[in-house]
Amino acid sequence: MKNFKMEINRMKFPVFILSALLCSCYLANGSPSSVEFWVKNGKKISINEVRSCQEKSFLSLGKRFEFLKSQFYKNGEYHPDQNSIYYKEYSEYRREASRRNAQCFYGLGYRFKAPLPWCLAQDGDNTRICTENMKYRN
Repeated sequence: MKNFKMEINRMKFPVFILSALLCSCYLANGSPSSVEFWVKNGKKISINEVRSCQEKSFLSLGKRFEFLKSQFYKNGEYHPDQNSIYYKEYSEYRREASRRNAQCFYGLGYRFKAPLPWCLAQDGDNTRICTENMKYRN
């Protein structure tokens, strides 16, 4: 009986390590983008439709948005500088662009179908995004 208990204890450690490793993979990658949850007839929104909506949204925000965007994108990569005098204003423009994107997706017939665990994840603005997009569920 004693050997059996020792064998069980030896098995617990590898199971624990495997579980921790699998969990860390999800944590390292973070939760998926909110775009993944825009669905029409069981299919996710295409990248071409996303880009089309983004272009329309960005154009509608005008030249000021383009200027602000240029302050944070270098060589095609986003470099947020939270100390920049433009950061707060740019963040507001990005939130507005996000709202306009959601309206565009909805206009194309897509519905926002994020699962509750995604909405409650603490690794980003998921809760805010879910709250804002609740009106686009049906």
